[in-house]
Amino acid sequence: MPNLPELRTTVASVEFSNPFILGCAPPTRDAERIIRAARMGWAGAVHKTVVIPPTKDPTPHIILRSIDGYPFVNQNIELLTTYPVEQWEKWIKEIKSKAPSDFVLISSIMGNPDPATWIEPLQRVQDAGTDFVELNVSCPHGSPEKYMGAYVGQDAGLVGKIVKEVKKHAKVPVSVKLTPIVTDIKPIAQSAHGAGIDAFTIANTHGTGIIGIDIYKDEPLPSVKGLSTPGGLSGPAVKPVVLKLIHEVSSVVPEAQIFGLGGVSSWYDAVEHMMVGARAVQLVTAVMWHGYGIIDNLKQGLVNYMNERKFSSVEEIVGRVSNKIVPHSSLDFEEWGKTFVDPEKCIACGKCLDPCRDAGGGALYYDADAKVVRSNPKDCIGCGLCINLCPEGAIKLLPKDEAEKKYNESLLKPVPSLSSRLHRAYQRDYVDPLIKALK
Repeated sequence: MPNLPELRTTVASVEFSNPFILGCAPPTRDAERIIRAARMGWAGAVHKTVVIPPTKDPTPHIILRSIDGYPFVNQNIELLTTYPVEQWEKWIKEIKSKAPSDFVLISSIMGNPDPATWIEPLQRVQDAGTDFVELNVSCPHGSPEKYMGAYVGQDAGLVGKIVKEVKKHAKVPVSVKLTPIVTDIKPIAQSAHGAGIDAFTIANTHGTGIIGIDIYKDEPLPSVKGLSTPGGLSGPAVKPVVLKLIHEVSSVVPEAQIFGLGGVSSWYDAVEHMMVGARAVQLVTAVMWHGYGIIDNLKQGLVNYMNERKFSSVEEIVGRVSNKIVPHSSLDFEEWGKTFVDPEKCIACGKCLDPCRDAGGGALYYDADAKVVRSNPKDCIGCGLCINLCPEGAIKLLPKDEAEKKYNESLLKPVPSLSSRLHRAYQRDYVDPLIKALK
């Protein structure tokens, strides 16, 4: 793949061939899967959490929800590894011998609030040859009932004590996987940093939540013989929260080495994580939905983006917008902009009209003669709702004077026929991609 060296990144002085890593989850449940993913181009993987003794999972334990056919949120009630540590010792050696030499294996481990309980799994995965260790103080379901997982991760003092004890025995870099189920993540990150942590993984699954109810069988989902339990939530729906959490940790630990985790389904999502402070990203839900093969699009998409922006390294992306995320009171409250609808792009679908009337300023109206939607700048409040709803990108927020000028000028100009506008959109969305695919 051209320009692949440009994708190299480092976390806690460990080099990854690209920023895309498999997170701790079903796609890393055994050696065969991890080796296969490594050979397909993934830079690293965090294997399922080693705990003594191993756990069991109910059937079923995964369920997803879609919006308009696109997966949006995933819930799982799966726990940790179902295999004993002895098996993982063998698998770690197998992975290190069969995966590409630059593949980074990260071992996830868990203990209870007693820091001493983390040392045996740490030493056993280290002695087996792992490259990195991730402390799971964040599993949101099942584990907290046993005073583990998020029960530990919600206590800054406990996190600090565990990190301090683990670092006494660690021979490889150590990351702590934080939980998003906290009022304020910053004190927890500061406690881990003060105890000597090398990196952060932000963050584990969210919630907990109940993804839905079967209203005809009267059963919560996922249904395990009619019963269910709140579980961790993941997928595109959690990305906004993760971006905020990464930024918050970076703001109090500026030198933080961060793996972003949550809502990464594309190279674009990965760039967003990196722009707020992550140096690499872990993917789980997208791989569960689409398989390991998405790695090719992830890497090529990032290469194309970096070439377009003339970035020579991932380092140029990391933290690029951190200083632009500010307290609400620091924003400019001047009503500077109004919307303008480009009549040459509008296909008169009407998706913007009712929302503007019922939740916006009521500026949008349908011009029946021109068969186009227009925005009267006198009524526009600049909320931006319609911009997000337009499938054609026909609506822009412009400075007030410019919006008024363009609006008045557009009333005097002829508008291309609706059929020609629809034809152009159809050509762009269906015909051109088909021709490209057939070449």
